[in-house]
Amino acid sequence: MFSQADPRADGSGEERSFGIVRKTPWWAISGGLHTAAFLAIGFFWTVQAQPEEEAVVVSPPRKPRPLPEMEKRRDLDPNRKILDVKKPSEDPVFKKKAEEAERNETEDQEEFKQPKGDSRDLVTDKPFKSKGAYDVVGGGGGGGGRYGSRLGGKEEAVKRGGGDPFSQGAVTDALRWLARHQNADGSWSATGYVRQCRQGSCLPNPGHEDFDAGVTGLSLLAFLGAGYSHLSKDTYDGICFGDVVRKGLQWMMSHQDPEGCIGSRNAQKYMYNHTICALAMSEAYGLTGSNLFKDQAQKAVDFVIAAQNPGKGWRYSYKCGDNDSSVTGWAVMVLKSAEISGLTFPRSGYDGTRAWFDEVTDSAYGRVGYNAPNTGKVFVPRLNEHFEHNEALTAIGMMARIFMDRDPRDRRLDRGADLLLAKKPRWNGPEIDFYYWYYASLALFQYDGPSGPKWKAWNEDMKNALVKNQNTGASGCKNGSWETVDRWSGEGGRVYATAINALTLEVYYRYANVFGTRDKDVR
Repeated sequence: MFSQADPRADGSGEERSFGIVRKTPWWAISGGLHTAAFLAIGFFWTVQAQPEEEAVVVSPPRKPRPLPEMEKRRDLDPNRKILDVKKPSEDPVFKKKAEEAERNETEDQEEFKQPKGDSRDLVTDKPFKSKGAYDVVGGGGGGGGRYGSRLGGKEEAVKRGGGDPFSQGAVTDALRWLARHQNADGSWSATGYVRQCRQGSCLPNPGHEDFDAGVTGLSLLAFLGAGYSHLSKDTYDGICFGDVVRKGLQWMMSHQDPEGCIGSRNAQKYMYNHTICALAMSEAYGLTGSNLFKDQAQKAVDFVIAAQNPGKGWRYSYKCGDNDSSVTGWAVMVLKSAEISGLTFPRSGYDGTRAWFDEVTDSAYGRVGYNAPNTGKVFVPRLNEHFEHNEALTAIGMMARIFMDRDPRDRRLDRGADLLLAKKPRWNGPEIDFYYWYYASLALFQYDGPSGPKWKAWNEDMKNALVKNQNTGASGCKNGSWETVDRWSGEGGRVYATAINALTLEVYYRYANVFGTRDKDVR
């Protein structure tokens, strides 16, 4: 223990320190200096080596936002029959035809016996009088309105595109399953959905709670894709689909932070969650024109733009410096939806997306890479490495180019279409890939649907794979869902599988064809 006496009694403090150093062995001094140097270098290296993607981003602290009051559902047709279907379909292979009252379309295929666009307060397909709004998804020569034929003429669109009553029945059954398994607060859970089971249990399938916001957005997109909004009155199994959409939108709006991000930023891949929810918010606004959603939808689009890497694309977190074609695909769908809904964003959003896909597309074959050109198979270790490689990223690149550029002369589209047709849907273990089937269906329908040869060649296999393998009434509570047997269900679970397959089967009417219906053989 050091003495408390005045240090000047034995000389100055500086002299005492020098004396201590003189008496210390040389090897001890040398070892101490080397240890300090190594510690300094190690600290510097650790700081420099941490990748930005690994950083944990915590959502800004905020008070819970009160749930907004929605408009009351309007009785668009006072004489309209509301079904309360209690018995699930029992056909073990195909679904029975969807109930006639599902859409109650008039002879000219305009539902609710209302001409389109009577009021922006109703479910309407009238283009907004706003700068940048297009009449169809691509601004080209396709038929239908801004959001295809989902709000009118759906039955005819299904027939024209190669669907049938069984594929439509599969969509309705999927939506019924999703409605039954929605949480009381309006969200869906990748793992906790089993708490909503009524007839036995659907069993907790693989999935991760990090994707709860994402599967909530995906489920809402499935309802919106079929033309249901918060104003809809269609009722199945005692559940009004309009209430399902309303509660889901309320959940998203109450979980949007001040910067516009929907869902927690604590999730490892939160940009997946946000872009899917942002797409749902934009579509909800675009379908109804309700000012309840406009500000929140615009903020969600603003956050997508803010999170974009300068001159490039997106990945898992805000402006992280890394890019991948999968998250970028969801982002470009948000921007296209914003464009046709009358929301705003800078041109740089498309410019960066285009530059990214140019960088990772093989010009000779049209194949799109994941985070670099020619990346090959993409998988998560111990999750899905046993599945076969599919061309999901090529399909995403095709879709992005069609939506952004609307150029049928782009030969990369032709090459990409050939790659997709080389791997058509098959319900065969390691070949099952719902994500690939969704994006490939969207891309090929835009390429030469609804009646082109390549779309027809794809459509039959897609339709058969999904409709024949959906759970039926004999499965009890699983009726309408799909098993989590595909490449990516390990992350999203049964809710993901059911929502994304419903969206795939809605392809016939969800978006109008950008290139119209002319013969694509002249390309």
